[in-house]
Amino acid sequence: MKRKGKTILALITLLCVLSQLGLVNSCTVRQKEEFDYKQALPQMMNQAPKAIPTLRLEKPKYVLGESIRFWIGVKCLNDDVLIPDKYWNTCFLQIIRPDGTVKKEPVDWPVDGQLSHGWIGGHGLGKEEVQVGKYTLIFEFANKKTEPVELTVEKLGIIKQVKATFDFRRSGDIAKDTHIPLILTVQNDSKYIVQFPRRGVSDAYVSISVKCQEPPRRADCFYPIEKLKGPLKNRYNWGRAASVPPIILRPGEHFEQELSLEEAYEFWGSGHYEVIFSTVLALRVGEKNGKFAAYCPIRLPVIAVEHFNVKEMGR
Repeated sequence: MKRKGKTILALITLLCVLSQLGLVNSCTVRQKEEFDYKQALPQMMNQAPKAIPTLRLEKPKYVLGESIRFWIGVKCLNDDVLIPDKYWNTCFLQIIRPDGTVKKEPVDWPVDGQLSHGWIGGHGLGKEEVQVGKYTLIFEFANKKTEPVELTVEKLGIIKQVKATFDFRRSGDIAKDTHIPLILTVQNDSKYIVQFPRRGVSDAYVSISVKCQEPPRRADCFYPIEKLKGPLKNRYNWGRAASVPPIILRPGEHFEQELSLEEAYEFWGSGHYEVIFSTVLALRVGEKNGKFAAYCPIRLPVIAVEHFNVKEMGR
């Protein structure tokens, strides 16, 4: 009897809630037989999820020429909130440029992780030419919008005084098993101490993209972290400089690190290939509270493209 009484009480409570949502006319037990649960549940699922869009900057100011990154996402207001997949295509980023022109672009939902829950990810201004001045950003999800956020881009000469390159030591005609070394070089021509995390620490990855013309193929991957000798998980910042040993370059000094293509990728077979190596150096310039503090880390992009005509032995 106690269990039956609890069941009736739970049913009454449910009907009251559904009545407040407008899905039934009154919360009486007498109407429970007339209520169509199969029809009501989809209506409940059609309600906007209890989640909001988020947008935050990585630092107070950005530098013209760096790889600009800020963070957008969707935050669930409760741990038990699930976001139906029909809302996954409702994310948009509105960008008001310094010259007053406006761009609104869709933002794809992540393809991995717990897709029905919230997420956060790095985003940028796209491939267009970046302007000096103030951008205004607004992120939207399910018709909900963040407050406008101002992103300031300034010219700063220091970014041209730190030079970073990838240098392929082979190109052109090669055999499939040819050793292809390449060197990451960073030269500090500024009058300030410059430091950055070694490759393999946190998000200091080396990305590789390979395209084959015939037959058409493409592969994208990261250089193996264990080969970079830096598999630490700490996020690099001033406070963790001791736990995440950085590369430190004094004025006039340079840094070199040798990599090889075959450690990360093996050609499919004969053909013409385009290989792209890229990374981003999170530069911290000068002292922790010095003149460049508001701009750091300055995300210096390093990209190299090389072409190879690969021939398999015996062909």
